[in-house]
Amino acid sequence: MAKRRKPISFDTTLRNPSRIPKFISILVNYEGRVVDNQTALELEGEIIRQKIFEPTKATLGTYTKVNNKYHFIADDQSETAKKLVDAYYHEWADGDPGQVNLDKIVYLLKNTFTSHKESGWDAGWESRIHTQFNFLNELGFVKVVKGEQIRISDNGKLMIKEYRDGKPISDHYDETYEQSAFLNAFAKYQINNPYRSNTIKVNFFPLVLNTIKYLDDTYARPGIAKQDLPFIIAWGSNEYKILAEYIHKFRDKFGYNTSDEFVYEYAMNLMDEKTSNDYPEPASDTFIASKKKDYKFEKIIRETPDEIVRKLRLTMLISLRGAGRFIDINTNEATKIAYTVKKYSTNIDFSNEVDAYFDYMGKTDTNLAFAADVAESQETLDKKEKTVANWALNHDWKFLKEELMNSAEKHPSTDETLKYVKETARLEFLVAIVVKKALPKNRVIANYKADDEGIPFNTASGSKNNKVGADIDVYENSTHVLVEPTIAKSRSFQVEHELPSIRSHVLATANQDVEDSNFNNWFAVFVAPNIVKDVGDQIPIIKETNSVEIYPWTIEDFVDFSENITSLDDYKIIRLYARPQQMPKLK
Repeated sequence: MAKRRKPISFDTTLRNPSRIPKFISILVNYEGRVVDNQTALELEGEIIRQKIFEPTKATLGTYTKVNNKYHFIADDQSETAKKLVDAYYHEWADGDPGQVNLDKIVYLLKNTFTSHKESGWDAGWESRIHTQFNFLNELGFVKVVKGEQIRISDNGKLMIKEYRDGKPISDHYDETYEQSAFLNAFAKYQINNPYRSNTIKVNFFPLVLNTIKYLDDTYARPGIAKQDLPFIIAWGSNEYKILAEYIHKFRDKFGYNTSDEFVYEYAMNLMDEKTSNDYPEPASDTFIASKKKDYKFEKIIRETPDEIVRKLRLTMLISLRGAGRFIDINTNEATKIAYTVKKYSTNIDFSNEVDAYFDYMGKTDTNLAFAADVAESQETLDKKEKTVANWALNHDWKFLKEELMNSAEKHPSTDETLKYVKETARLEFLVAIVVKKALPKNRVIANYKADDEGIPFNTASGSKNNKVGADIDVYENSTHVLVEPTIAKSRSFQVEHELPSIRSHVLATANQDVEDSNFNNWFAVFVAPNIVKDVGDQIPIIKETNSVEIYPWTIEDFVDFSENITSLDDYKIIRLYARPQQMPKLK
């Protein structure tokens, strides 16, 4: 493919980072197989079968006999094919992940069509494999190339250490491995890699870190504004000091109330190789007119900056400041930041050597590994507690309810901070805020991992290494309550994973408290988008067997009820939707 100068961009196919280990944990079952048509369809079929990717009825459930534009012909040309496609689709759509036989999903793929074509791949579902795995190729987690053997790197296997067949292997799920894998990948990632056609030689994450650090150290700036990211996107080398000075001069001259259109004009000038970058100047009208289709405004100003923040947050080295308007280095991880910029700021020319790039990217650097059992400093704990209190004070009930429902339904947030916190961690954060807003005098300790501003990176780690593993601890006089939010809606997860885990958390907490404190009242509040009926059946059994009290609440009901409570004991209610099922009374 022809290489040319382009702005930095990131693939947006896997916008939600929690999907990446799911995809790789499916791929591992195909490691060593050559990517031909059959393997591609089986792999895509398994991804769909496990509901990691859920196509619509219009694509997966609609029989397509022929598509002339893409030279597609359905495998089954019989009169019964249309009904069979409809039946198989509904069996899959109405069932649980992994329930439908793979042969039925492959049949659907061979007899339906999605209008998608990637170079070197057959049009339709096969091309979806390329879009789903190409950025993972770039990050060195995998090698999925048409006509070659599937490979998964050591770093890719680190990513899926807690996963199997598209889901976590246990309810004691620790995201530390994922964070270590992400940091290993982004620390080494180069824009000039064999999967890109860009000519610029940029080590992206070290460039960002070096630029921020230079501005912090030289001008005491709070990192860089999100609106400064277009300047990085348009930059073409690892010369971070020149870039940092450009950003500083621009803000020193124009301040922070600049329009997006204004920033776009100055960012575009950085891509005009005929102009100097010594001092901020707008691009000429001629250059903008000739390049605006190639260097799209929306991409440079909004889409790519959003993806940069979203992806760099995965490394846990980037903090959000100023209500999400600035990104900065996370001072909690100063050692890893110093190591990253020292070790990985030098660009390497891989040309088109895919295997050499895979071997380089795929090795794990133990200096970039996060440890699951490292205790948080008191400063970090205090910051998290203070942040929860500040959000509780400064956000109203309507906002909290709307954002909690967004999290529950896996909808994106429009808040400039919450939009960069994935749904599971966002849910824990918001639930902690709700409890603090309802009972401001109580201590609310959330156990998610957070940056130095107290904004979550990921969820609580679970009960490992002598940690209880509760999501949120709330203290009121002699009462210690565990608040356990989940985004899961399925019966199997709520009953088989959440309830046993919560029971263990309460038992462990009570036993620790009896030895070390004056608490004598313990119970758990279970918060979920919905409460399945079997939860109501299991709660009395747990209470009878273990003397553990668990009170289930739907998210919406939990927020509404919290507005008027005066004590933690007010949550000790079994709502109508959480009561045990009963046999009918005979007349």
